[in-house]
Amino acid sequence: MTLLICRTCPRYDTRGSGEFGRELAAAIAEQPGGAAVTVRKVQCLGGCPDDGVAAVDGPGKARVRFSRLDAGHAAAVIAAAEAHDACASGTPGDWQVPAELADRISSVTPKRGHDPAR
Repeated sequence: MTLLICRTCPRYDTRGSGEFGRELAAAIAEQPGGAAVTVRKVQCLGGCPDDGVAAVDGPGKARVRFSRLDAGHAAAVIAAAEAHDACASGTPGDWQVPAELADRISSVTPKRGHDPAR
C-alpha cells in the first residue's frame, strides 16, 4: 500500500516548509502497522492553500487526498491506507474512511481509462 505525503507542506510558510512531511512520516513509523505502509514523499499533491496533505493511492485505484492533517492523524492515515489497499476501486464509499478523516477528503481522482469492474 502506498501513502503519498507532501514534502513541501506548509508550502507558503518558508520557515516551516517540509515540516509536516517529516513529522507525519515519523509518526507513522512509530505506529503499529506503520512499517507495512510504503511512504513516498512527493513534491506537491495540489492541496494548497490547505496544508497537511497526504493521499492514498495504488495502481488502477482512485487517489484519495486528505488535507489539514497533522502527526496526530498517523493511526487514522494508516487505517485509511490499509482500507484503500483492500478495496478494488479505491473510491471512498467502497471502503471505510476513518471517521477522523472523513471531513478531510479534499480530492478523489479516478485513474483514466480504468474500469474497476474488469
